[in-house]
Order: sequence, then C-alpha cells, then structure tokens
Amino acid sequence: MGKFLKLVGGVPRLVDESISVTIYDENYAVEGTITTGTPVTLPASGTYDSAELEVTLNGQRLEPVFDYNYVGSVPRTQVSFTFDLIAGDSIGFRVDRTP
Repeated sequence: MGKFLKLVGGVPRLVDESISVTIYDENYAVEGTITTGTPVTLPASGTYDSAELEVTLNGQRLEPVFDYNYVGSVPRTQVSFTFDLIAGDSIGFRVDRTP
C-alpha cells in the first residue's frame, strides 16, 4: 500500500494504509445540551486507550486536555468535554490501531 491523503469527516489526514487499521468509526448526534465535564459514552460500545482515540466535533479535530478529557481507566468508554455541547452538534470517535 502506501501513504495517502484522505478526507476523514471533512478533515485531511495522512494515512499509511500499510500499518493502520480503522477498528472503530462512530458518530454521536447531540440531542440536548451537554454541560462541561459531563461524561459522554462512546456509541456502539466503543473502547479506547488514550494514545489511539481521535475525536472530532462538527468535522473539526479536537485536542485532548484542551478540548476533551479521558474518563476512567483502560479500556475507557467515555470522554468529557471542556465546553458545553449543544443540540445539533455531531461528535465523531475514531480508533486506528497498528496490526
């Protein structure tokens, strides 16, 4: 394979298809206000460790600690955001792992 530039949730990403396998790619539609610090559970029983989770909000990649925090211990199932989420927001969760 090789390295390719792909659009993932509207965000350009350099992907090395020979070493990266997407094992989890889910979206969560916010239906009502979620206040700062409230844990959000990953959809479809998703789990992650801190090094592998990618989170997007309305297509924009978020940064751990600045935008969201890890909740619990490995294997984690929740994150909490450092700002309020409002109805209509779309949160993307993606995990790539090296085989």
